[in-house]
Amino acid sequence: MSASPSSGADRHLMERALAYAREAENRIMELNERVHRLEALSQTDELTGLLNRRGFQDILHRNLMSAARYHETGVLAFIDLDGFKAVNDEHGHAAGDEVLRAVGAYLKRSVRATDFAARLGGDEFALIFVRADIRPARERARDIVRGINSLKAVYSNVELPVRASLGTATYHGETDGHDLMDRADRAMYRAKKQRPRIVPFTMHE
Repeated sequence: MSASPSSGADRHLMERALAYAREAENRIMELNERVHRLEALSQTDELTGLLNRRGFQDILHRNLMSAARYHETGVLAFIDLDGFKAVNDEHGHAAGDEVLRAVGAYLKRSVRATDFAARLGGDEFALIFVRADIRPARERARDIVRGINSLKAVYSNVELPVRASLGTATYHGETDGHDLMDRADRAMYRAKKQRPRIVPFTMHE
C-alpha cells in the first residue's frame, strides 16, 4: 500500500521544520559564544591580558558573597610599581608598556588557578587569594612581589629594572568590598613610603 500524497507532504514539512530548528539552534549557540567572548574582552586588560578593573570588581564581589555565605577567608593584595613614571619620562610610554607587559606575564605565571590577578589601571595591580589561609597567602603575595622585583624588562636593548610595593588586607565572612579595597590601598601606600629598602616592604591591614 503506497503512502498518500498528503502524508508525503507532511513528512517533507516536518523535515524542513527540523532543519530550520537545527539552524536556529546553531545560530543561538553562535550568538551565545559571541556574547561570552565579548563579555570576556570587556573584563580583560588589553595590554597585559589580566583582568581589568571591571573584571576585578566583579570577581571580588562574587568571592565576597561566597565568603559571607560560607565563612571563608581570603586576602586582597594591591601592588604598585615604584619609579614607573621615571621609566615613562626617560624612555617613553612604549618602554613603560613593556614593563607592564612583563609584570602581567609574571603574575599570570605566578597565581594559582583558583586565584586572580588584575591590572587596575596605570601601574596598579591586584591579587585576590580565594579561600586562602591568611599567613600563607600573605607570604605568597610577598614572594610574588620579590619575583616582580627581580624582573628585567627590555626595551630597545635597554634593561629596565622593575620595583614594586605591596599592601594586603584580609577578609573573613561578611566583608564590605569598598572597605577591603581601601584597607589594601592604605597598606600599599604605607609600604611605598618606606625608604630605603632592599627587600619589598609589605604592610598589612
